[in-house]
Amino acid sequence: MKSGLACRHLSGGTFYVLRFTFYVSLGLILAAPALHLVAADIDVGKLPTPASRPVDYNRDIKPVFEAACFRCHGPEKPKSKFRLDNRESALQGGERNTNNIVEGNSAASVLIHYVAGLVEDMEMPPPGKGDRLTPEQIGLLRAWIDQGAKWPADSLRPIRETTFTITPTVRYVSVTGDRRKFREDWWQKEGFSAGYEHFELSRPVGADGEFRVAGRAMFDQNDYRVALELSQPDLGFVRAGYDTYRKYFDDTGGYYRPYNLPPISLERDLYVDVGKAWFDVGLTLPNWPRIALGYEYQSKDGEKSTLQWGQVFADPNTFPGKAIYPAFKGIAEHAHVVKLDVSHEIGGVALEDNFRAEIYDLKTSRLNQGDYNTAIGASNGFDYPDILARHHESYDHFQAANTFPAEKQLRD
Repeated sequence: MKSGLACRHLSGGTFYVLRFTFYVSLGLILAAPALHLVAADIDVGKLPTPASRPVDYNRDIKPVFEAACFRCHGPEKPKSKFRLDNRESALQGGERNTNNIVEGNSAASVLIHYVAGLVEDMEMPPPGKGDRLTPEQIGLLRAWIDQGAKWPADSLRPIRETTFTITPTVRYVSVTGDRRKFREDWWQKEGFSAGYEHFELSRPVGADGEFRVAGRAMFDQNDYRVALELSQPDLGFVRAGYDTYRKYFDDTGGYYRPYNLPPISLERDLYVDVGKAWFDVGLTLPNWPRIALGYEYQSKDGEKSTLQWGQVFADPNTFPGKAIYPAFKGIAEHAHVVKLDVSHEIGGVALEDNFRAEIYDLKTSRLNQGDYNTAIGASNGFDYPDILARHHESYDHFQAANTFPAEKQLRD
């Protein structure tokens, strides 16, 4: 069931919209006169062929698990209590199957049946949770299991030590041609820039916890990101971060050949700084619902070009002129988002509730100019004031929505 209450406040008043949508997903297949759920046998002949070369866990298998499996089968509330982040848990299996990985026999390993899509309604990753594995990736998984499902020694019980990596970078960008258009298309300035393409610090906390900091910093490009995470398996996590970058815009107007003028420019940097800050805290206690509460702040501040160009007149006695004078508007956009996610599995029924509330505010100030006193007009002795128009606009709203999916797969 999805329900939502939306409140929107405009200059003309406030109105509320209450909406409900029901959503139930049951993995149920009915066929008279009996109930059939799963094929009786698995046709292993449909499995991709195992890779013929020796397989290394860190090089070949771990990237596949990280991209497709850890989201649902990592250390935080693993689905069906099946974890793939360590060898002991992976070989032990989950609450539904103990033969997910059968050492030395990939054809009998249920994990391979699932990722190959041979079990109806149990395709892994599930739709919307990640991309399906390619035959080459499945072949690597098969070869890895056939070769004994070996984990490196440090993966059996990771060495808990502080690690730090950093990637400094220096760039120089040279532009021949339209520099303003280059900035708009590539979101960066020409010339030298230096900073850190990526940095990451990981530090153990307690017996199993971890503190992690990662991000980037390109100083001359106003491109920064920092993300912090403190996690403790079977307890919870705290995450916070800030991300900002600068988007440039072209401040040049149009061109009209009969005026014999170069394109008019505002001669100013037009850019918008786009930012986001967030804070999340969650509980992942064993046999308890997984609860995550978060807050996110989004912002856009600066000035951007518009195509509502102003009129330029070569002769004030001639109407109309040509709309080639560049225009821009200031933007102050801010949004506050509160999030609450709760998920739990009871008796094989996966329950989840997702709540979002947003307070949004937008203010813009648009400046449109025209010109009687261009080089053409001035050369003919005209001296008329410029045209100047300012437009101030504002908009704000409050909206909230809640979704509640319940899923149950019935199997024999």
